[in-house]
Amino acid sequence: MIETLTVLLRIAGAGLILLAILHVPISRHLKWHEDAARLTPINASIFHVHSFFICLVLVMMGLPCALDPLVFLEKSRAGAWMSWSFAAFWAIRFYFQWFVYRVDLWRGKRMESYLHWWFSFVWIALTLLFSLCGSVQMDWWNR
Repeated sequence: MIETLTVLLRIAGAGLILLAILHVPISRHLKWHEDAARLTPINASIFHVHSFFICLVLVMMGLPCALDPLVFLEKSRAGAWMSWSFAAFWAIRFYFQWFVYRVDLWRGKRMESYLHWWFSFVWIALTLLFSLCGSVQMDWWNR
């Protein structure tokens, strides 16, 4: 099981880093720069800073997964905290996907619906992956 989780963590890490990088073309496609230009200077600054930090968090989550996945699997208090924190983060992200984003932003629109469902799957997969890592940390599999 540890070997499988190691591979899945490496894939997840690469995916998280890729998602951070994809924010550049996503921002162009969604015209974030043009939208931000219409905001007040303080709101535009906050938008840019928050976008940067979203990407930074994705990279910082992705790097240990991709480069040192055993940090999630070798039992330690820090590994347990990190695994369960990441699981909670992605579970909350999944909740927002369904209950915070307005339905009319994606329902009935082919590409938006596809992305909505695809990212729902990704958020669930990440939640399950880090929950499994947390369960390894808690030694639930050896009882």
